[in-house]
Amino acid sequence: MNGGKCDKRLRLVIRICRKSVLLWTACILIFLSGCWDLRYLDKLGVVLALGVDEDPSGKQKLQLTVQVVLPQNVAAESKGGIGGTAVTTFTETGDTIFEAIRKMSAKTSRRLFFSHTQMLIIGEKMARKGIYPLVDLIERNPDIRTDISVLVTRGVRAEDLLQLTTQMESIPINQIHAMVETNQSAYAMNYVVQVNDITRLSGEGKQQAVLPSMRIEGNKGVGNSNENVNSIPAKAIPELSTMAVFREGKLVDYLRQKESRGLSWLQNKVKSTVIKLGCPNSKGNLIVEIQGATVYHKVRRDASGKPVVQVNVRLTGSIQEIMCTNVNVTEEKVLNEIGTMASEAVKDEMEATIRKLQKKLKVDALGWGKEIYLQQPHIWKRVEGDWESVFPNVKSEVICSAEIEGSGVRGESIVR
Repeated sequence: MNGGKCDKRLRLVIRICRKSVLLWTACILIFLSGCWDLRYLDKLGVVLALGVDEDPSGKQKLQLTVQVVLPQNVAAESKGGIGGTAVTTFTETGDTIFEAIRKMSAKTSRRLFFSHTQMLIIGEKMARKGIYPLVDLIERNPDIRTDISVLVTRGVRAEDLLQLTTQMESIPINQIHAMVETNQSAYAMNYVVQVNDITRLSGEGKQQAVLPSMRIEGNKGVGNSNENVNSIPAKAIPELSTMAVFREGKLVDYLRQKESRGLSWLQNKVKSTVIKLGCPNSKGNLIVEIQGATVYHKVRRDASGKPVVQVNVRLTGSIQEIMCTNVNVTEEKVLNEIGTMASEAVKDEMEATIRKLQKKLKVDALGWGKEIYLQQPHIWKRVEGDWESVFPNVKSEVICSAEIEGSGVRGESIVR
């Protein structure tokens, strides 16, 4: 009997404890509920892009330009009304980005909000002074995402690019942001680089930064006016250039078009692209579309113990256009010959990039130091302290193979 009473008392105590825990949890949730960091959109200025230039007056270290969306104009346009421009810009100077942002409060009625920022645009002259201090705030501040894209201007200021009106998109930075992604997926002369990609370079391997670059084509004087978007074609448009190479965070040079895509191959950034080839055994050209590319690096030692980087590339593609006479691409030997030609063309682009970075610029933007660190750590320990002088002399081998899978619905060329 006593055992039964003890069991009942124990169950009663357990029920009381459970109810007490639930009561305390409910009390705590009262204090935790609610939007303690609530921010009303009509009180915020949503910043879509940051542009950093050197201060033209020379009094401060930098000039910051922010592109802010005007929701009332965007809403009017979406309803078929006639609104003003979809964005505006604010510009301020300071010794740091954070200082310039706070100083902008004297020019806007809304608190600047950075959670929807898409791009960081760095002016060419500012990039030559160094980009690492410019990404420090973005890396530290929880209100700014680190996956925003970064690019450098070429021949223009970041301010000019952010004030450029565009026809394809009513919000200019949406067009600029999409241009880099579109180029990477369709041609691969440029590829997307984000803030977190730059900050990762501080790890082992001593890899140097590269960024896509952009210029303004046309009449820059009318680029920020409605006249620009009301003419066909626009009088000034943003245009992607080639990849910009940095040493210790400072801009040193731009790659040429062939070298820029060669870097995309080497970094395994190519999603799709086209290669123009001469016709086998006849005049004219044909176009091969690369639809798949896989690149991997293998590091080995030579007889003297020095590193050798082997770049292996496997391509798949198809023939999209033939301007050749008497070429029958239904024959397997012809497809194999075109595949060999495509392999050689891609190999030439990669080797041109390697020569430029090793012999002329002497900058390891290829990430070979990181590959040696990961695959041959004993070699890396030996060369790490002198990597800048070792890199230009590292031997490399490029092995490329391409498989041509088809030629559309037509076999023989229509050209006679």
